[in-house]
Amino acid sequence: MVALCLMSYCNATFAQTPDPDTLKVENLEKMYIVGTAKPSSTKQSVPIQTMDKKSFEKLGIQDLYEAVRTFSGVSIRDYGGIGGVKTVSVRNMGSQHTAVCYDGITLSNAQSGQIDIGRFSLDNVEQISLSIGQSDDIFQTARLFASAGALNIRTSKPVFGDRSSHVTASMRFASFGTYNPYLLYQQRLSKRWSFGINGDWLTSDGEYPFTIRNGANYESYTRINSQVNTARGELNIYGDLGKGGNLTLKGNYLYSHRGLPGSVVLYNQDAKEWLWDRNGFGSAHYQNRLSDQWAIMANLKYTYSWNRYLALNDRLASGKEETFYTQNEYYASLAGEFAPIEGLRFTLVEDYFINTLDATLTDFVYPVRQTSLTALAGQYKNSRVTLTASLLGTFITEEVEVGTPADDKMRLSPSVSISYKLFEKANFRIRASYKDAYRAPNFNDLYYSRVGNRNLLPEKATQFNLGLTWSGTLWPEVVEYASFSVDGYSNLIKDKIVAIPTMFIWRMLNIGKVGMSGLDVNGVAQISLPAMMSLSLNANYSLQYAVDISDPESKTYMHQIPYTPRHLGSVTLSWKSRWLNISYLCTAVGKRYSFPQNTQSNLIEGYMDHTVSVNRTFNLGEHKLSVMGEVLNIGNVNYEVVQYYPMPGRSYRLTLKYNF
Repeated sequence: MVALCLMSYCNATFAQTPDPDTLKVENLEKMYIVGTAKPSSTKQSVPIQTMDKKSFEKLGIQDLYEAVRTFSGVSIRDYGGIGGVKTVSVRNMGSQHTAVCYDGITLSNAQSGQIDIGRFSLDNVEQISLSIGQSDDIFQTARLFASAGALNIRTSKPVFGDRSSHVTASMRFASFGTYNPYLLYQQRLSKRWSFGINGDWLTSDGEYPFTIRNGANYESYTRINSQVNTARGELNIYGDLGKGGNLTLKGNYLYSHRGLPGSVVLYNQDAKEWLWDRNGFGSAHYQNRLSDQWAIMANLKYTYSWNRYLALNDRLASGKEETFYTQNEYYASLAGEFAPIEGLRFTLVEDYFINTLDATLTDFVYPVRQTSLTALAGQYKNSRVTLTASLLGTFITEEVEVGTPADDKMRLSPSVSISYKLFEKANFRIRASYKDAYRAPNFNDLYYSRVGNRNLLPEKATQFNLGLTWSGTLWPEVVEYASFSVDGYSNLIKDKIVAIPTMFIWRMLNIGKVGMSGLDVNGVAQISLPAMMSLSLNANYSLQYAVDISDPESKTYMHQIPYTPRHLGSVTLSWKSRWLNISYLCTAVGKRYSFPQNTQSNLIEGYMDHTVSVNRTFNLGEHKLSVMGEVLNIGNVNYEVVQYYPMPGRSYRLTLKYNF
């Protein structure tokens, strides 16, 4: 629209012959066009859900896991407490099948295969998205082709305008002795170079009250050993090399000391474990659009991870169990894109990385894993159809200092997806996708002392999805925008890796087979109200049927797998005005079972968690002050995400943010 207006203005002006005596030339100031893009998730050939910075602020969401739990088809395993570990699973395929990608580079943990998303705040995050299956973005690292689902985190890049620097400072106060200061500084160095540095510190005693049932009575306790002390810092350097492309350098560091809140069994809290983390990585991202047909992208990353685990154990002569772990990863990725004609493009991507693990365990094997991932993908796209296909080749080899390493692993994993617009004028689309994915056993599965099994096979997963989407405008003067999607799916995991008890110790074995099917429903509406007010509504619901189909003779045959609710969903409602913004968030989770047998003794009751936030931004000249107050778990509901790990009841949070 802006371009058309400028063209019309130019045609009208230069159609007349100018008078040389009155001709005047003026230099116009830079013009910045700012707008809100409509969500495009309904146009994707696979389910994808997004949430941006404005949504975080409206809903009072401060941490990554708080945002992710509002997505459909997602399960968060939360061990409670401020410092409790939190992992994410897509459609109950296990957290090891879900990639966590940070600014285009996948995070990794070769030891356990799980990423603790509780370590992330959203202070400098611009957008998060969750894709299930192979996304339509084929110009990405090969690691993202290897996962069943991907959680993408994109941080904010500086936009300076007429200013050469930006500073954002915030302070968060919360219940249970929680304090969280944050500082961001961004500086333009030249026309082509800029940098941003940010850091925060989180401290909390985490001692929250909870209530458990003792027969006909209820008893009150206080959570112990849930304290946390975390410091995070990140440096980003952005370079615009003109025709030479774009370069981003990143350094990230995390220090954490936290207590691990124990389980509450028979009204006793056995909380005698602590964990220290020192994690850091440095990365370089380069991208260049060489021409209309060719583009290249390269990534380099080094990751260092150090952990200290301490547990008091009266059964040991030393009275304690202490172990140190050190991981290193050396990672490189190179991608090329070729677009021979409009609407058609191909990519070839190669990832290569080396993982090492050291531990102060007796007879530890010191494994070294080398992995090569090669992805070939193609996509055709026009106004009505998007067709994407890919083939991933995986080769893994390992070495150990003690004993025999696990066998080499090779596999080809195809995927294909299509989105088709059913009608020319109405944005109804049907989408279907298939993806083959698998996850190699992690180092703990293979080599952990007396438990690991070096003969384990990778888990093999197949995913099918069929969906219908719509987006558009209903009653333009009232409903500015609305979208709706419904997706049915069927997944199967073979050679599932499970831990089972033997005569003396637990062992890791390939015995599991899990069938998963379900339905995900999502709806979004933006409603205009009088007096410059607006209302935003977002609702989702998931029906999940995930059962053990390993052995018809087993007692757990056709039982729902552990920690998988049959029903879950969430509703977010946000009212915006010139004076005040009020948001409401409700998350509902149905009953689950803590063990494979679906018996009453293993039942975990469902729950509903309600949160309300109120915020307002004050304009102080060129500066802005934002104030937000929140009440979490308004109903003070005592519930558990993981059995015997009680979650906090009602709590409060106040955030002050100043931009200058």
